Amino acid sequence: MNAPVCITGATGFIGSHIVDAFLRAQIPVHAAVRSPDDPNKVGPLKALAERRGVALTLFSADLARPGSFDEAARGCEGVIHVAASVRLAARDPQRDIVDPSVEGTKTVLDAATRAGVRRVVLTSSVAAVGSYRDSHDHPLTEDDWNDGATLASDPYGLAKTSAERLAWRRAADEAWDLVTCNPAMVLGPVMTRRHCKASPLIVRALLTGVYPAIPKLCFGLVDVRDVAEAHVAAFQRPEAEGRHILCAGSRWLRELAELLRARVDGLRVARRELPNFVMHLVSLFDKSLSRAVLKDILDREPRYVGERATRALGVRYRDIDATVEETARSMIELGFVTPKR
Repeated sequence: MNAPVCITGATGFIGSHIVDAFLRAQIPVHAAVRSPDDPNKVGPLKALAERRGVALTLFSADLARPGSFDEAARGCEGVIHVAASVRLAARDPQRDIVDPSVEGTKTVLDAATRAGVRRVVLTSSVAAVGSYRDSHDHPLTEDDWNDGATLASDPYGLAKTSAERLAWRRAADEAWDLVTCNPAMVLGPVMTRRHCKASPLIVRALLTGVYPAIPKLCFGLVDVRDVAEAHVAAFQRPEAEGRHILCAGSRWLRELAELLRARVDGLRVARRELPNFVMHLVSLFDKSLSRAVLKDILDREPRYVGERATRALGVRYRDIDATVEETARSMIELGFVTPKR
């Protein structure tokens, strides 16, 4: 029987699909979650385990509590660290964005060391590779780092860069080895209502008519199932090493709106583009938006090279348009979103 792996953030959007991918590979899972007794959060994971016929064990753990992942990691061959706080702006970005990411990663790596695991796979981000502005100098690869991110300009990028740098420093002195996956924006079928508030939020916003006009935003995109399969390969393949950008391509928000309008019957989606100055005005009143981040990403298309994952991990990227449609249909069919018609 295969030894289990410990997966942090297992009830999240990406984490749930990674759990499913490991179960499909017949690898038992120790799922580290904050609320193991909440059926709304862990029910879908239990259903996945029953469907796959592979053991799933739930453990209570919290990134803010040192030592809380020790029990979940004990007896495991690997740790898949997915759990993260995804916030672009906060009143205190050091306390609310950077510290949780860095200290949480340290807590999980400490548990991996004490458990004597073979490998750690870290879910990082293209935000640790570089900014949109950086990608206009050259397409970003795994050799790039977002060392220009600061608390003022890009606290989320700083958090992801700092956490991944910490992991690589630790790996140099540990018995376990490290492989990282650096996905762009992740879309795909949701499993719970909470998943609609993760990165699929952009599809939810288009379906519900949040945008009276379409902001000039562009995103690198990748299917969550491709991300999950990449994590399994990163864990299983002895030769896997280093960083792996996961990006199937990019789409402008207006292109996503046009696609959904064409594929969801009767959907009313804005057609006009929103002037950039209006987005900057909105950011003055909406504290979830960062004016500095908007300055970097508005009216820019990011460029990433995601070929190493296909070569080293065997990733075969799904069609982006199909991914967007499946994201929308899962929200609608599960009753999580009522589209604007």
